[in-house]
Amino acid sequence: MTEGDVTLYPLRTREVLRNYGFGGRWIVDVFEKTGLPEDHRIAETWEVVDRPPESSEIINGPLAGQTLHELIERYGERLLGRDIVARCGTRFPLLIKFLDATHVLGEQAHQTDEQAKAQGLSDPGKTEAWYMLYTRPNATIHCGNRSGVTREDLVEALMEGRSRELMVEREVEPGDAFLLYGGTMHYSRGGVLFYEIMQNSDVIIPLGPFREPLSPEEKRRQAEERAAMVHLEDDFDCQTVPVTLSLGENRRTFLFACRYFALERLDLAEDDALRPEGERFYVLSCIEGTCHVSGGGQDVVLRPGLTCLVPAEIDGVALRPEGRAALLKAYVPDLAQSVVEPLRAAGVSDAAIVALGGRTRLNDLAPIVGAA
Repeated sequence: MTEGDVTLYPLRTREVLRNYGFGGRWIVDVFEKTGLPEDHRIAETWEVVDRPPESSEIINGPLAGQTLHELIERYGERLLGRDIVARCGTRFPLLIKFLDATHVLGEQAHQTDEQAKAQGLSDPGKTEAWYMLYTRPNATIHCGNRSGVTREDLVEALMEGRSRELMVEREVEPGDAFLLYGGTMHYSRGGVLFYEIMQNSDVIIPLGPFREPLSPEEKRRQAEERAAMVHLEDDFDCQTVPVTLSLGENRRTFLFACRYFALERLDLAEDDALRPEGERFYVLSCIEGTCHVSGGGQDVVLRPGLTCLVPAEIDGVALRPEGRAALLKAYVPDLAQSVVEPLRAAGVSDAAIVALGGRTRLNDLAPIVGAA
């Protein structure tokens, strides 16, 4: 069989590891990952990525040993999907990871697409979202601004190294979901482990204390430059309100959705199926139990912490839990067809659909459902 004759199948990927200071060994403790190093912290595992110099390595089936980048170059639309190539070209649009913030995750925000382009950055903007998996007692995150905060308030806070004081602090627990659009301030004092999905980007707006001595004039100039890129909105709430559909013994929960990505949680007690139909790829990550993902002549076994990419061209993928299992299903949506229409068909109100995008004027779902 030549490479061109390979039938695409669910692709298991090897994690790319990141040893950042905010991490610990939590990922090792709670997930059934194998082959992880024992001699240092693991702050992040990049589950699916393709951004130089990193690209996920395939570790199963006839394509094992090749990278996601190589497969995209070879298979293009067959792997990514018609709709994805039409929207994004062949640059992989997502970066998906597990993130252990045992320690402090510093104050920051990220540029929007428009801001990144205006700055001449090679990456697009960065909208990201967090789904809480494990939390320590009394864990909190800070995200978004407190109502009444002005741009000048933020400039002064940045100059004095206290931007977190202007953010909304929220207690968090497993199951909480947050959609952080480009420009959203965020910070955590630690004690959280979450699934993160984002645009494939590494842009950042630092909002912590300045690390080098600066003249008052230069410090103000930089503070004003950073503050100008931050999204400020009274009554902003980036916590989304998930919507659950019951399908026999299974449950399908929409967690959040925006133009860049959507995430669902599939709680499976009986067999289910996934049908890409050539339109888009899906990324499945197991967070509870064990589930077989079968298609294209290959069977992948997902246990907690393991991920696979389902190529778009597969006609159908069987999901077979051993007892009960929970998967996270990530994808780049057509918001009308992938989110709004199936939820309306299930009797979900437009207000509940819009709540999947948070309470903000940045909400991508509101214009689609006609919300004011």
